Amino acid sequence: MPAASGARRMPLVHANGIDIHYRITGEGSETVLLVNGVGDDLEGWVMQVAPLVAAGLRVITFDNRGVGRSSLPPGPYSSREMAADTKALADALGLTAFHLVGVSMGGLIAQEYALAYPADLRSVVLANTYARADAFTRAAFDAWGQIAEAGGMPLMMRQQAPWVFSPDFFEAQPERLAAIVADAERSPQPAASFAAQIAVLLTHDCAERVGSLQTPALVIAADDDIIIRLSLSHRLFQELPRGSWAIVPGGHAAFLANPDPWNRAVIAFIDRHRAAVH
Repeated sequence: MPAASGARRMPLVHANGIDIHYRITGEGSETVLLVNGVGDDLEGWVMQVAPLVAAGLRVITFDNRGVGRSSLPPGPYSSREMAADTKALADALGLTAFHLVGVSMGGLIAQEYALAYPADLRSVVLANTYARADAFTRAAFDAWGQIAEAGGMPLMMRQQAPWVFSPDFFEAQPERLAAIVADAERSPQPAASFAAQIAVLLTHDCAERVGSLQTPALVIAADDDIIIRLSLSHRLFQELPRGSWAIVPGGHAAFLANPDPWNRAVIAFIDRHRAAVH
């Protein structure tokens, strides 16, 4: 994929007691901050950065605690703790009135951020995520953590594929799937850090609080997501007083495997909440 246009920096900041590795791409007048899912470093947004920059946005990506070039403190982690990391980064960069986008675990972090620091945000996107996991989803994510610690990260990444990619993607793009899995198997993330992030997915619970969230929020669900099912995401949407709803084709990793509909939904929503349209 071609590199996104605009300025590009990849420094570290020390914030909330850890080092946070981040990247700024583009020079748009408004900023979007992207929050990763479990196990992903900032390169996980490779299919989003260029389209968002082309839409006139400055894009900030970063490595959560426990992955990439950010610090790897012992876990377990929580969504509130990681929202505090995100806030510390935003403050260090002087961000105000920005758009926040989180996918999966990143959506949990984004919920806590929007609830704790609503004055920072113009909008928030909560993609392939939930306010509270049900027993099925907790069991699946708990198994991921156990597999990582018992069998190692390459095994974890191989077994993850059927959970996050749709049957259509398996059939239509086997070579791309194999390349994605092979790349994931080379992840340097320690199994203990992966398990520390899994704890976020197991313990997050905003179900009784999201009804107070006044930030305009888009909930995105994928029609073939089997680990965070559409019904779980819709339950989150129903609790939001200023919520919007979008369904995109694909599995849990639709933002990676079938990014165009996902990106269009995000950009259209952000466009409705830019400063110029208020």
